[in-house]
Amino acid sequence: MRGPDGTHSALAVRQGDKVLVSYRGRSYILAPVVHGREAADHNGELRAPMPGQVVDVCVAEGEPVVSGQRLFVLEAMKTQQPFVAPFDGVLNKLLATVGAQVASDDLLAVIVGVPAEVEL
Repeated sequence: MRGPDGTHSALAVRQGDKVLVSYRGRSYILAPVVHGREAADHNGELRAPMPGQVVDVCVAEGEPVVSGQRLFVLEAMKTQQPFVAPFDGVLNKLLATVGAQVASDDLLAVIVGVPAEVEL
């Protein structure tokens, strides 16, 4: 990275669903976060954490999804934030469309769980 104090290198390594980053002598762990809840308590609603624009949609309404699967990407303040399925289930409602402008707390998608005996 190039900044006012010179050029610095960063090292990033993917480890499962996490990315380990080393930059200027400090280490960081980047991991997917389900905003406001742990995945086990998640109600299946995915809402915009801030205003932005949907730049990619990777699934269609009615499709089965697995925990951690990328569903769509929101861009806000020149940063892209991927949304992933919080648990295995079916994408019951998809309101996110490419190019759509969204406001903070807008509902973007709803996932419903499926009983364990049902195969996806």
